[in-house]
Amino acid sequence: MTQATLSITTGRQLRDAGMQVAIDHAAAIDADWPARAAQALREFLFLNRDDFMAEDVRAYAYNELDVPQPPHDRAWGSIMAAAARQGLIHRVGIRPVRTASSHMANASVWRAA
Repeated sequence: MTQATLSITTGRQLRDAGMQVAIDHAAAIDADWPARAAQALREFLFLNRDDFMAEDVRAYAYNELDVPQPPHDRAWGSIMAAAARQGLIHRVGIRPVRTASSHMANASVWRAA
């Protein structure tokens, strides 16, 4: 199967599976990490009403709250997706990330609901 023939359903399944692997790995290293990351996002939302990206939440969590970095920052994808499903945030756009190691990949821009 080539990329051109992948269905959206398959794409969603692969995305969701990848996020699950990342958060499971983070929880295997630090069982409290998912809860601490989710709490950091809630605190960030309380303090910030501007549009933001996950990298902004990560910086706040790491620098202000001493939340440890997970094995891979992709674990934050599960945190953001869960917050969106809960109605805490909603996607308002897409733009390149500022993190140099991401090579200007596009990512979601979020707003508190």
